[in-house]
Amino acid sequence: MSPHRRPAGKLPVTMSPRHRALAAALATLILGVIGARRPPHPPADLVLTGGRYLDVRAGVLRSNGAIEIRNGRIAAIHPPGSSWRPSAHARAVALDQRVVIPGLIDAHVHLTLAGDPAANALATLRAGFTTVADLGSAGGAGIRLRDDIAAGRVAGPRIVAAGSWIGVKGGVCEFGGATVATPDEAGRRARADLDAGADLLKACITGWPAEAVAFPDSVQMGDALLAPVLTAARARKRPVYAHAIGQAGALLAAHAGVRALAHTPVVDSSGAARLRASGVRVISTLATLTSGAAGPDVLASFRRLRQAGVPIVLGTDAGVLPHGQNARELLALTKAGLPPLEALRAATVDAAALLELRDAGEIVTGARADLVIVEGDPLADVLVTGRPLMVIAAGRVVE
Repeated sequence: MSPHRRPAGKLPVTMSPRHRALAAALATLILGVIGARRPPHPPADLVLTGGRYLDVRAGVLRSNGAIEIRNGRIAAIHPPGSSWRPSAHARAVALDQRVVIPGLIDAHVHLTLAGDPAANALATLRAGFTTVADLGSAGGAGIRLRDDIAAGRVAGPRIVAAGSWIGVKGGVCEFGGATVATPDEAGRRARADLDAGADLLKACITGWPAEAVAFPDSVQMGDALLAPVLTAARARKRPVYAHAIGQAGALLAAHAGVRALAHTPVVDSSGAARLRASGVRVISTLATLTSGAAGPDVLASFRRLRQAGVPIVLGTDAGVLPHGQNARELLALTKAGLPPLEALRAATVDAAALLELRDAGEIVTGARADLVIVEGDPLADVLVTGRPLMVIAAGRVVE
C-alpha cells in the first residue's frame, strides 16, 4: 500500500474538531435514515384456540380448534380435537364462545382528511378495518401514510393508495386549485401520481347525489379528459376509480373502462343493466349518501343495481363519515336489503377481489393474519362487527 494512501472507509486521525463533529452528525443522519427504512420486527407467534370462525365463502361459522399464526400469516387451522400442540413461545388466546371474522376492508376512505392522519389510521384499525383504499389526498399524503404504515412507523391498516383527485376547475374534486383543463394536463397529472407511487388513479366525473337526481345527464369531466388518465393507468397496469354518481357520468366511466365507481350512482333500471354488462364494481358509501335529501333516490338506485347483479363492495368515504365508524356501512347495507352474509362479503372477499389482494378477506391457510374477534353471531347481527374485542393486523395484536 502506498504510504500516501489510507485504507478505504477509515477517517484520518488528524481530523480537526470541526470535521469530527461534521462526521459524527453525518453518521447519525445515515443511521437515522437506515433505521427509518428498516422493516418492523416479525410479529410474535399467536394461537387462537376454541370458539368459532367465519368461513365467509361458505357462509357458515366453523368450530375452531386452533388458528396458528406465524410471521404475520395464518400458518394452519387445526380442527377441534387435533393432537397438534402450540410451540412453547407462542402467545395463546382462548376465544371461548367468541367468533373470529376476517379483517374488514373499506374500499373508499380519506385517512388524511378530517383530523390527524396517524390518529385516523389507528381509529380505523381499531375498528377492525385492516385494509383500506385511500381514494385521494393532497400532496401525496395518502401515499406517504401508506409507506409509513408498511414500514411500521405508524399503526394503521394496509393502504391501497390513489394519488390526487383528478378533476376539473369548479368541480366536485377541486381541492386547493389542483385541477386539469386539457387532455395534456390530465395525462400529466395521471403520470405524476403514478410516478409518486400511486396504486390506482381517481377521476372525478360528476357532482353529488342532488345534482345526479336533478340533472342525470350532467358530466363535469368528459371522455376527452378521462381518456388520457385511463391511457396512463393502462401503461402502468394500474386501475382507475371514478367519482361518478349521475347516470350519464357513471355510464361514461364504466364504458370507458374504470374498474370501480367510488359511490352508489343514481341510475334507472336500464342504466343498472348497462353497468352490469360493463363489469364495473360499485363501492357503496350508503351511510353518507343516504343522509341528504337525495337519500331515497340513492337507496332506490342501490336496489336496482343489486337486482341487476352489479357487484357491490363496501366503502364509507371515511373523512366524511367519522374515522373509526366504518362498521356503520355494514348496517347501512343490511338496511338497504343485503343479508348480513352478503354485506360481510362486500367487506371481505369481494373487496379483496376489487383491490386485487389475494391474501386478504378470508380465514384460510396462507392468508395474511388480519382477524377480528367479536362477541356474537355476525351472520345474525352485523352490529357485532362494530364492537371488536380484539383486532389482529398482519399477526400483531392492535393495542
